[in-house]
Amino acid sequence: MKKFIGILPLFLLLGCESTDSKLPSFAQTSAQSSTIPNDPALIAKGAKVFKYRCSACHSMDANKSQFFGPHLADLIDREIATIDGYTFPETTKQHDIVWTESTLYEWLENPQQMVKDMCMPFTGLPKKEDRDALMAYLKYGG
Repeated sequence: MKKFIGILPLFLLLGCESTDSKLPSFAQTSAQSSTIPNDPALIAKGAKVFKYRCSACHSMDANKSQFFGPHLADLIDREIATIDGYTFPETTKQHDIVWTESTLYEWLENPQQMVKDMCMPFTGLPKKEDRDALMAYLKYGG
């Protein structure tokens, strides 16, 4: 079983490159005052959500390379596919997305609806409290 779990990400990456040329464009919002509370309890819960739902592929350390996904340090207000040293699929680079708080929240709820051709096994966080906690962690805890 451990061998299967170890190679699972490799299977998930097969067929990631899409040839669909219909790329969604999302309205960009300028940086506004944060709606994410800087609450230590919420940030701690978000750290757990990150650990169990994100850390297999992502790091919160900008100096730590992840094999399967780019680091998520300082993600909010960053353009999609702009991490130096990480190779993004061409289809991902073609999207016009800035990870604002509202865009990222929408992404966390239903990522495949937002970006159908992004190569990620993540299917979203259905619970609002998990999304709120992860947002707090991404904003203040990482």
